[in-house]
Amino acid sequence: MIDPTEENEQKKFLRSIFLNIFIEVFIIISYVYFSEAFGSISTFFIESRSFSIQFGITLFFFSFFSILGGASHGLISGFLSEFLFEFVYYERIYFEWCLVVAIFGFLCGLYRYKPLKYHEGMKVYYTFLALIITSFIIMGIIIWFQFLFYPSQDNIENVVINYGFKFLIQALISIIFLVPIFLIIYDKVFASEKKSLYYLLLTHHPISASDHTFYLEFGRTKIFFCSRCSGVIIGGLVTLFTTHILENIYNTEFSGEIALILCIVLPIPGLIDWGTQRLLLRKSTTESRIFTGFIIGAALHLMSYTYRYYLYTLLLLTIYFTIFGLLIYFGHKKEMKLLKAEFEEYSTQEEIEE
Repeated sequence: MIDPTEENEQKKFLRSIFLNIFIEVFIIISYVYFSEAFGSISTFFIESRSFSIQFGITLFFFSFFSILGGASHGLISGFLSEFLFEFVYYERIYFEWCLVVAIFGFLCGLYRYKPLKYHEGMKVYYTFLALIITSFIIMGIIIWFQFLFYPSQDNIENVVINYGFKFLIQALISIIFLVPIFLIIYDKVFASEKKSLYYLLLTHHPISASDHTFYLEFGRTKIFFCSRCSGVIIGGLVTLFTTHILENIYNTEFSGEIALILCIVLPIPGLIDWGTQRLLLRKSTTESRIFTGFIIGAALHLMSYTYRYYLYTLLLLTIYFTIFGLLIYFGHKKEMKLLKAEFEEYSTQEEIEE
């Protein structure tokens, strides 16, 4: 028999792994999409080597997410985000800028957000001061990297103005004042009081079946979500991002044939996991629900590439929904049979007692 304490520790460990991966993926996807629309942190320096004043939207959001996520997330996601963006959209990899973004994320994350932190005025001032110090450090690193990676570059005056001072001004108008304001708002909204938000619209399960849900914690606010449905949404978004990146790298649309094969295969584990639970043969776990939901979400997105095989896709949907309906029907029958048996046993016991 499993010790309840050991089981809870295992659940906490698995939840920690999931949340850390989720944070990394969220920051990377956000960074790449913001960079596509507004330019990455490196764009304003690589595409224009002269001094100009820019509001860095990507710089702002990345520093905000790094403070919320912490130093390790800022470091890892910063490097991977910039590397991925450069790999897809630049002609070559500017390794020095991958390091700059990684170090910037790490330094921002050192003064990590904690609930109720910004209810104190001095903590806001410390964040402001930390961002100024971080900006000066990154300014120095950018100047140093320019001479380290490009020793035959312009004179020191041009490098200081067009790279170092340019970043400092961009940081001044993009993050030094705005990020603390947004952190105050975030803290007021999510950390003013300790609360749990459990809505059937998000969970699809009553509180008695809360083991079918998981929660994300923002400040001191826990928001509960249906495990499998959340997996479906996350899987769909990650697959959307992945196919978008691959299409940009190879300049071609994702194969309809491969998409169709994946649409046939990927939903099977989810049907097995949900179906065996519905038939009361076993009880699925939060981890299995999220995972199977994830791959179902991937299949749902890939279905958009099967338009040339719409008849096969229609047939596939019909088969899966038929299986789904049959599982609901037989699962309901089995539940009613068990309830009837319990009721008869209870009635018999009452008669004996009388």
